[in-house]
Amino acid sequence: MTDLSQQFGDWSKAIASMDVTRSSERMLDMIAALRLPGVNMDALVASQRDNLEALNASNQAALEGMKAIGEWQAKLLQETMRELTTAIGGLAQAGSPQQMVATETELAKKAFATAVGQMQELTQIVIQANQQATAAIARRIPESLGEIKDVLKLPDPSARS
Repeated sequence: MTDLSQQFGDWSKAIASMDVTRSSERMLDMIAALRLPGVNMDALVASQRDNLEALNASNQAALEGMKAIGEWQAKLLQETMRELTTAIGGLAQAGSPQQMVATETELAKKAFATAVGQMQELTQIVIQANQQATAAIARRIPESLGEIKDVLKLPDPSARS
């Protein structure tokens, strides 16, 4: 169990260390060197850098969500194994067939209630991860749209006389 948790932790650290902003800097530098009439390349590069940072923040939030789900699953597996061990011990101690059926019925009820609770917990983890992953992008979209006039060197409509 610990090995699985450790492997997942190592994998998530490796993925989390990926930063799209660093890997895209050379491309942005090449774009900045281009000169196109009517396009403010510095503004374009700055806008795209901000977009990449928002994308990176979204990816990091998604990875944190995946990590939380993996940790939750490892915890759930450990709890399930403990409960299974206890349940098997309880069944072994049941004497008559009626006691065994009653014990099995009680175990089934408990297992169902636990499964429903665990699914609700998982749902909350996924919802939170999705909200965090989309928040950075959702904040960036209006900013990016507002930067278009700077990129295209459009005159400010309020500056007209």
